[in-house]
Amino acid sequence: MGGRGRSAGELSCACALRTDTGLVRENNEDAALALPESGLFVVADGMGGHAAGEVASRLAVETVATQLTGRRIPKAIRDEAPLLGAALIEANLAVYQRSREPGLEGMGTTLTALLFRGRTATIAHAGDTRAYLLHRGTLRQLTQDHTLVSLLIAQGVVRADQSAEHPDRHVLTRAVGSQPAIEPEVVQLRVPSAARLLLSSDGLHDVVAPDELARLASQPELEAAASALIGRANELGGPDNVTALLVQT
Repeated sequence: MGGRGRSAGELSCACALRTDTGLVRENNEDAALALPESGLFVVADGMGGHAAGEVASRLAVETVATQLTGRRIPKAIRDEAPLLGAALIEANLAVYQRSREPGLEGMGTTLTALLFRGRTATIAHAGDTRAYLLHRGTLRQLTQDHTLVSLLIAQGVVRADQSAEHPDRHVLTRAVGSQPAIEPEVVQLRVPSAARLLLSSDGLHDVVAPDELARLASQPELEAAASALIGRANELGGPDNVTALLVQT
């Protein structure tokens, strides 16, 4: 889906959202939501097998949306970080409680949520879905992957150029619903004029190289750019569900 509306900061906001099962998986366990009129954008990648991953990602996205819509978002920028962090904490609790039901044991989801007001982006995050800033052809990753490999890189045990082939590259150290409590990572930044934000599941950024992500996401039309990102991931084998959500002011 794509759209244009008024964000919570009264700045017109355009978006384009595409998600696809890919060429290998039977089900699409990604879930995403774009609410330009509220300035809220969310991407989640469920795990747990069978239908459980789909349940987890959908429930997490819906819970975040429920927490942040239907209520007046505070005008003060400083209030947005705890607000979005609290929404992820509620999503974590909802998924964790549901995961105790028969057939849903062990389910969870990654999640990246963006609340965009004025030129301020607040991002709350858990797992290895990502948020990027695209400006003047340069793509900058805004979120840190919560994976074992990222932890090993930070500790100097593994080199960054070894991460793509590491056997534990998909082992998460933090996810929504895997534990009764969670501490989401929350970051805030000013978004430059004429910049775009990209939220993606690992079926996109693990498959398409960063320079190609930047090139495809820079296409003038948002809808065409989102479709091109999904298409390229599938051209490269489509090994996983793939989601791309582009936001531009």
